[in-house]
Amino acid sequence: MRAARGQVALYLLLALMAIMVLVLANVGTFVAVRAKNRAMNAGDAAALAAARRQAELLNEIGTLNLRHAEADYVGDREAALDCIGKQRRLAFLGPLDCLRRANDAAKANGAEPDEDMADIIRKHVSDIREKYMNNPELYPEPWEGAWEEYAAELSAIAADGVCAGCDNVDFVDAVSCFPLTHKSFYSAVAGESWCKFVVANWEWLLDRDSHNMPLPVPGVTAAVVNSEFCSLHLKAELLVLDDSEMTRFRELLSANGASFPPMQNVPFGADNRPPDDPSRIYFFYDTEGVWRQWIELDPQSKFHLPLVGKAKPEFDVLGCTAVFRVTETMPRLLSGNSTTVAWNAAAKPFGTISTADGMSPVTYEEARGMVLPAYEAVRLIPVGAANADGLDLSTADAKWLDHVRDHVPAYAADGIGGLSAGCEYCACLIKWEDPAYRAKAAAWIARNAETCRRGSGGSSPTGGTSYAH
Repeated sequence: MRAARGQVALYLLLALMAIMVLVLANVGTFVAVRAKNRAMNAGDAAALAAARRQAELLNEIGTLNLRHAEADYVGDREAALDCIGKQRRLAFLGPLDCLRRANDAAKANGAEPDEDMADIIRKHVSDIREKYMNNPELYPEPWEGAWEEYAAELSAIAADGVCAGCDNVDFVDAVSCFPLTHKSFYSAVAGESWCKFVVANWEWLLDRDSHNMPLPVPGVTAAVVNSEFCSLHLKAELLVLDDSEMTRFRELLSANGASFPPMQNVPFGADNRPPDDPSRIYFFYDTEGVWRQWIELDPQSKFHLPLVGKAKPEFDVLGCTAVFRVTETMPRLLSGNSTTVAWNAAAKPFGTISTADGMSPVTYEEARGMVLPAYEAVRLIPVGAANADGLDLSTADAKWLDHVRDHVPAYAADGIGGLSAGCEYCACLIKWEDPAYRAKAAAWIARNAETCRRGSGGSSPTGGTSYAH
């Protein structure tokens, strides 16, 4: 009997253990789903909050363009200069409020502060104070003391705790046209995904190692207008028009909210100002940068960005966007470890302006692309439709930014000897140094390049979709 009772107890113990495993698995699934949902809600809320502030800023800058035109009409130069000064502050400091609002929205939706994200901002504040402010010829301020105001605001945001990291940052000292600042380069090398090289037109890299890799091209810093975070992608330019152009210009502005008094009540105007008079500066969309259609990025390419075929009209312009990432720590109950789940979300302001042909998208190049108060809505968009600069910079990815900030310059200067142990991106560069590895890639591309196509995207494990569709 005693043996039988012992066997029953053993069976009961095994049954209880099985039940506990099932309970823990179900609880773990619940915890995982809750963490993912919290990251999704917080990420979407952050992107939408930032995009709403972008819309408000664009409307404020557009309204000041109208007030400026009214001042020019009556020859009030001081009022025109006052408008320009306010616009400079809105374009440069205003988007930092997007960053603050995004984080407030993420916190309200349950996101917790991420010290790595805050540390990235603190490191950049150090760069501003040590590099930007000490080299005014390379990093000119939009007004005296602007960099200090900017750095102080960023410091305050980092001190408040950063829950949502901006995923489309345009650092003034970033480099362009340099594959080593693209995550796609490293994912292609790590996974031998050579179609990515074909799509990006990077085949010329196949005979390059650290000894003959081209040096990074510094970004253009002739005139700092925009914030690095949640940039509006605007430009401040002199406006000099002849009489017929000025008439069309004023008609457009009148249709969109400007008020010009009858000509007989207007004193001698400001039309005789020198062409380079600073009171002639207006704020325009940067159509050479991102306020244009996707296909214009590379008109000669067979790959019609952002996908093969036509994009939906609402996605077929880059414009200004807000892209944010929220990370959530998810415990694994059975193993006792934890993992991190991330969610990326992008949102964009939308609006229309009144033209002679009716209502048109705000990117329509009437009045030479001048910013007008036209934005009345924001919406989430596919993440791939928002990444306009291609530099893959993010205040939500500390390991990547450390690589771009520290390891890439060291590699360009000292080869693999300048790389850091334990860095996954550095490991890709070490692999790239092997001539046999690059020869293998070249042989594959020679045989298969014609089969490479850019897909239309799909669901991404980190949120949104890869490309607009």
